[in-house]
Formats: sequence, structure tokens, C-alpha cells
Amino acid sequence: MTSAEQIVGETAALDLMRGYLAADPDAVAAAMVAGAVCETTAAYMRQQASGLLHESVLADPDFSFHRRAVMRPAGVAWLEAVPMEEKVAAVVLALAGDGAAPRVVLDDAQWTTVYAVSAVARLVAVFGVGVTMGRLDRIRAVVAGPCG
Repeated sequence: MTSAEQIVGETAALDLMRGYLAADPDAVAAAMVAGAVCETTAAYMRQQASGLLHESVLADPDFSFHRRAVMRPAGVAWLEAVPMEEKVAAVVLALAGDGAAPRVVLDDAQWTTVYAVSAVARLVAVFGVGVTMGRLDRIRAVVAGPCG
């Protein structure tokens, strides 16, 4: 059974990703506030962003379990325009190169941002901005929609 906290957290993760994709700092801030309602909501938000990062890596048609999952240049170029905290940016860029994350301590909200921004960048690299927004919108409609 889906809880209200799960719906809010997963929806906040998608809103965060959509906010970054649209370069809308107000949407990013609102999503972070919505996801921080309680620990459970924040955990679902982080879980959704992490899962979408995993899915976005696998969406790359050149993905192989036999080599590093280096982000395509279009995703790296998109990342260059995204404002992020220095520590978050260091981890995001390390993940883009599929390298070991730098030894920095991040809080839960920062990890959620890392996962969300990384997932969006990888989706943009494969599908472009418009298709990525459409995908995020469709996922959000399912997550936020009524349960049957």
C-alpha cells in the first residue's frame, strides 16, 4: 500500500528533477521543502531520485556491464550550467565520469540532489531536454495519480 509520505516524497523527487531541468530555482527550492516534511518523506524522495539515476544509466544505448558508465558529452555540457554547492558538484562530476566519489560528507538532502541532478544529466545526454521533461512528467503523473 502506498502511503501519503511515499507519494509526497516521490513526487518531490520528480519535481526537483523537473526544476533542475527547467532551470527554475523556485521549483527546486519548493521541491526540497516538500521532500523535507518528515524523515520518511525525505527517504522516499532520496530513494526515488536514486532509482531514477539507476534507470537513467541503463537507458544509455551504449551502456555495458563490461565498461565504465561514463556520461555522454551532452549530459556533461548540461551539468556545466547547473548551479550546485561545491561538494555536491564534486560528487556529481565524479559520478559523470563513473569514478569514485570524492571523500566528502554529504547530508541526505545533498545526496538527493546528487542523485536527481545526475539522473537528469544522463537522461538529457541520451534523450535531450524536451524528451527528458516529457518522461519526467509521465512518471510524475503515475506517482501522483490516484491509486486503483
